[in-house]
Order: sequence, then C-alpha cells, then structure tokens
Amino acid sequence: GTPRYIVPRYTLPVPENPAAVAAATAAAHAAGATSWPDAWSVTVAGPLNTANDAVQGAIGGATAASGDLLLQWVLNPLSTVLTGSPWWLVVLAAAAFGAVFGGWRTAVTSGAAIAATGLLGVWDNSMDTLSQVLVAAAVTVAIGVLIGILAARSDALAAVLRPVLDAMQTLPPFVYLIPAVALFGIGRVPALAAAVIFALPPVIRLVNDGIRGVPAGAVEAAVSQGSTGTQILTKVQLPLARSSLLLAVNQGIMMVLAMVVMGALVGAGSLGYDVVFGLKQNQLGLGLTSGVAIVCLGLALDRVTQGRSSHG
Repeated sequence: GTPRYIVPRYTLPVPENPAAVAAATAAAHAAGATSWPDAWSVTVAGPLNTANDAVQGAIGGATAASGDLLLQWVLNPLSTVLTGSPWWLVVLAAAAFGAVFGGWRTAVTSGAAIAATGLLGVWDNSMDTLSQVLVAAAVTVAIGVLIGILAARSDALAAVLRPVLDAMQTLPPFVYLIPAVALFGIGRVPALAAAVIFALPPVIRLVNDGIRGVPAGAVEAAVSQGSTGTQILTKVQLPLARSSLLLAVNQGIMMVLAMVVMGALVGAGSLGYDVVFGLKQNQLGLGLTSGVAIVCLGLALDRVTQGRSSHG
C-alpha cells in the first residue's frame, strides 16, 4: 500500500518537578536575584557629563562661533538664493547641471524631479532642505576625499581607520545627534554636523579603495618618468580612480540626504520636520508628501552625480 510518513511533533520540555521550579523561582524573588546586581553595573553618565562639560569649556565657544559663521555666510545665503529665485530658474538650473554631467536624459530627470517638489506644494521647504544637503555634502566630500587620499598613501593610517570606520557604520544614525548637539546646541548646524559624520565612512573607504586599485604598472611608469608624489596623485591615481571618486561623491550625498529626517529632531526643520510632525500628529498627507519630496531631491542629486559615469 501507500507508505505512511510520520511527521515528528516538537514540544517544549516539561520540567519533571514543577514544585521544585516554583520553589526555585520563589527563592530567586526573595533573594532579589531576578534583576541585575547593582554592584556589577558600571555607570558612565557621570564621567561622560564631566567630559562634556570639559569639552564645552575648552572648545564650546569656538564651535558656537564656527556654527554662526556657517549659518551667516554659507547656509543662510544659499537657502535665500534657492527659495528666493524663480521656480522655473531653479528647475532650469537643475536640468542644466544634469545636461552637463549626464546628457539630456539626466537633464530631463533632474529637472522633472525638482519640479515635482513644487507640484507637491512643498517648494520652499524643499529648497531649504536642498541647501542644507548641498552644504553638508560639500563638507563631507572635502573631508572624506582628503582622509581617503591620506589613507591610500599610508598603510598605518588605513589600519587605524579601519576599526573606526567599522564602528561608525555600525552605530544607528540618531547616535550622531548626541555629540553634535553637545558641541553646537540645537539648530541646523548640529544636524549638518551629524549628517557629515554619518556620511564620512563610505566616502573615505571608496576613495581609499579607488586609489589603491590603480594598476601598479601605471604608477611605476610615472615614477620612471621622474614624476613627483603630487604629480602621480593628480595626474595618474585620481584620474584612473575616477569611477570610485564619482561613487564616493554620490554616496556622500545620499547618506547626507538620509539624515534629513533625523536632523529634524534637533531643529533642522523643513522637510524633515514635516515628516516627523506628520507622523506625530497622525497627518499622513503631510508626512507622505514631505517624504516623497525628499525622494525627488535624492533622485535629482543621484542622477546628476552618477549621470556622467552612466552616460559615458
């Protein structure tokens, strides 16, 4: 006949002596063994607060002054230009950048994505968010490329940076808000600082890997011609690592954009604040609209920074 298959059933083991288990549980409650012993715990709040006070006393004034300068001379003027310019001019500028860096398809995509933020009814907030992203991305790329070049030219520095970058990429994004607020207070500057720190690891790693991936023959040929270290870097390594550099710029911008909503928790405002406010007040339309606008900004920036590599 047809063979029969027996399916095993798995059940939790039942203690042979429930009375003994109940007695052990009661004894543990009586002895207070159900909670972690206080004597075995280490409280770091006090030392961290002391260290924070020391840092604030040492460089608090400098960080506040640098934050004010960033707002006064960079962020606020750029935000004023983007929000105060005619919408059609901003759309044409986005399309022009797309045409320069990727061709007409990138131009259409970039211009349409920027125009979509206006069609969604969040033009001013989108332009303010765009200004924050551009400033933070510029700082991220400048610092990341510099550190990446230094790491590529020094094995010791690369070895030191490796565990640090691993730890930075493991931490949740909101963790970076804590030191940023401690240094700069509440506002747009700490949000930008947290975004820069969050976006640095992939930029550093991509630049480092790109330069190290340059064929040794090309470097040896440049050395044989009497090129200096600076000439080898600028004339050989950076041009040959162009695809990695473009990817580093792209990833830096995308990582900064990913911190827009997190930055709203410390006073960044604009689209990130609308998303948080919409979720908190159960206003799905506001949160969803602002979220889609952030996606549109990301699409435009992604196509502009990656258009040239895909275009040829």
